[in-house]
Amino acid sequence: MLTTMAPAAPLTTADVVAKVFLERRSSGRSYAAEDCGTHIISQDGEPRWIIVGAPSKALPVLSSWAPWKTGSRIRWNAVRMAAGMNLLPKMPGVQNTAMPIDTFYWRANLSCFPKHWSAVIHVGSPSHSRKAILFLIENGKRVVSAGKIPLVQGAAEAILNEADMLDLLSRFDYLPRVLFRDRDRGVAAQSWLIGKPVSRGFSQAHLDLLKSLARANGTARVSDHREELSASLQASDLPFDRSVLARALEVLDCDLQLRRFVEHRDFAPWNLKWIRKDVLGLLDWEWAVPDGLPWQDACRHFYIDDVHFGGSGQVWDALQGNELLLRYRREFEIPLRALSALTMRYLLRELLMEWEGRNEWLADYAFRQIRLLVEAASPVTG
Repeated sequence: MLTTMAPAAPLTTADVVAKVFLERRSSGRSYAAEDCGTHIISQDGEPRWIIVGAPSKALPVLSSWAPWKTGSRIRWNAVRMAAGMNLLPKMPGVQNTAMPIDTFYWRANLSCFPKHWSAVIHVGSPSHSRKAILFLIENGKRVVSAGKIPLVQGAAEAILNEADMLDLLSRFDYLPRVLFRDRDRGVAAQSWLIGKPVSRGFSQAHLDLLKSLARANGTARVSDHREELSASLQASDLPFDRSVLARALEVLDCDLQLRRFVEHRDFAPWNLKWIRKDVLGLLDWEWAVPDGLPWQDACRHFYIDDVHFGGSGQVWDALQGNELLLRYRREFEIPLRALSALTMRYLLRELLMEWEGRNEWLADYAFRQIRLLVEAASPVTG
């Protein structure tokens, strides 16, 4: 049985706005603060969307958001329609207020700060790397930047890691570009990646994107990750069967030399965009590592789809049988005997991350998948 973790204090709109605009104390001087009409859409007692300025000017951001569940999609379409007609303030549940907002920090750091500006703030879900994203919009028509601001202690490292990863991968055209980073405050801003939302499923374009993350040289072994994962499991207060976790660690004993990969670590539909025909762009590189293992992002895509959309739970079978992933395995010489080790590494890391981030139901799902893989993992050749 899962233990109950103490919930963090709910965020308020004032909390978020103070952190996003860093108030006057951040710069030592102030641009003239502006009284701005502000419209707040809340979820679970906390602000999720904060629209600064006329709602109709927020459409470039609101229209790019595509909820996955049917009910959420219907409600979001109503929000977009109301915003487009500037009727959002009249929608039930929308809070409306006027707030003084000092934009000096962003004007000082962003050469592209819009002359006729409005903004949308998206507040991330509770996690160990929770952040807010400030979308700055020019004249209600064009998003000029997406600034990321930490809301909890662990977020600054993730935000700056993303900026470093984007610099490392700057040769690719499917990524945003870093506009500035503030290492002291853990803030970074990037360009807006223009594109269309991606529906569920795994296509040739997904495979092409995964293949592009292969490093030009170097190898990696799953067994090199066992010691670190073992230490993390021992230090954690995970309430799961330790005998199952011990058997899971044994699955990592795979010394095969495999191709090194950049691991994005959140290769999920909501982080993908169609940037042109048959070409996908990839967002949110905060968890990425430059010298990782293959197969991890394929696992992320399939497991996250299963847990969020009521799948059968038989992800291990789906991974083994997918024709596109068979091509991936052949191209990068991943034998069947390495597959369970690679998949177990993904699941153990996911278990620890979700438990640390207080996502109990996702941690429970990861453990159930670990148990299934432990039961399925037996000596194989291939």
